[in-house]
Amino acid sequence: MSQFLKKAAQLLPKVTRELAGAKPIDMMGDYRKNYKFKTKFGLLGPVSAGKSTLCAAIVETCEDQSAVVAEFYARVLPSSSNILKDANRLRKGYFPEKTDPTTPQAPEAGLLISRKGMLSNSGVHVPICDVAGEVSDYLCDTGQGNTPAERIRSRESTVNRVVIDTVRDCQGFIIALDANDAIMFQEGDHDNDVYMHSVLTNTFEWRRRNNKPDPRVIVVLTKWDQVMTRAKDLQMDAYDGENGLQRFLDNGFPSLSMLLKPLRDKGYVRFFRSWFKLAKDEEGNTKFWPGTTKPQISIIENERSYIRFKPDFSQPDYIELIEHIGSFG
Repeated sequence: MSQFLKKAAQLLPKVTRELAGAKPIDMMGDYRKNYKFKTKFGLLGPVSAGKSTLCAAIVETCEDQSAVVAEFYARVLPSSSNILKDANRLRKGYFPEKTDPTTPQAPEAGLLISRKGMLSNSGVHVPICDVAGEVSDYLCDTGQGNTPAERIRSRESTVNRVVIDTVRDCQGFIIALDANDAIMFQEGDHDNDVYMHSVLTNTFEWRRRNNKPDPRVIVVLTKWDQVMTRAKDLQMDAYDGENGLQRFLDNGFPSLSMLLKPLRDKGYVRFFRSWFKLAKDEEGNTKFWPGTTKPQISIIENERSYIRFKPDFSQPDYIELIEHIGSFG
C-alpha cells in the first residue's frame, strides 16, 4: 500500500465520526454511542406537587405528537418503564401513584427526541430525573430530630446519595410548583415558597463550590385549573402574557421569584402551565374512582381514529415545553 493510501486509511475513521455527528440520531440504536451530548434535567418540587404527572404528560405528548406530526420522532428509554405506565394510566383517567422516596436511583424519563427543522435535523437526549418530594428535604440539609445531632444522624441513615448526586449534577432543573401553594391561596402552615427557596439555594451553592455553570431552569405551575378563576380576578393570570405571570410569581412565590431573578435576567428561566380537567358527574361534582379519594381525569375524544381517547389537559403547553427542552440539543 502506498504512503498516500495509508494516510487516507488513517483519516477515514476520523472523517466518518465527524460526519456522523452532523446526522440525525439513529432512533433505534444505542443512544450512548450515537449522541455526543447529554443534557440532564432534575425534576424537583414539594410532596404532591404533581412531578410524576408532569413527567407522564411529557411522555404522553411525545407519543401523541409522533403519531400526528410527520417529522417528529421520540423514544423513551427502557429504564423508564414506570413512567411509560404512568403515561398509559393518564389515558385511562388515572393520575400516577406517589413516587417511592426509597427508590435507589432516580427514575428517569429518558427522552430521545428528533424533529426535522426544530433541532437542525439532529436530536436531543434528555433524561428527566423524577425524584420523590421527600428527597428534596436532603437537598436543603434538613433532617428529623429535636437536636442538630439527631437531625444529622437521621440524614446519614436515610439519605439517598445516588439521587442527590444525580440531581445536583444536572445541567438544568424542572421545578414543579402546585399553583395552590401560592401565598394568596395556600391553606395551613406549610410554606412551599420558602421550602423551594431553601432547596434551590443549597443546590446552587453546591454547584458554585464545584465550579458548575449556571443551570437552566424550567418552572411549571401545576394544577393551574384549580386557581385559574381566582388568579384572573386578582389580575394574575399566567396566560395573560408576561405581566400576569410575573405578578402571580411575585405575589405567590416571592422568595423563589427573588432567587431566580439573576437567572431570569440571563434568559435562563422559562415558565409553563400544567392542568388536567377533572371528570364531573351530572350535578357538576368531581368524580372519584370507586372506593377511593382519587379524582378521575376527564377523557376526551381524540382526533386520531385509531386511538380514540386521550386525557383532557394542557397539551399545547406541553408541546411548547418539549420544543424548549429540545432546544438544548
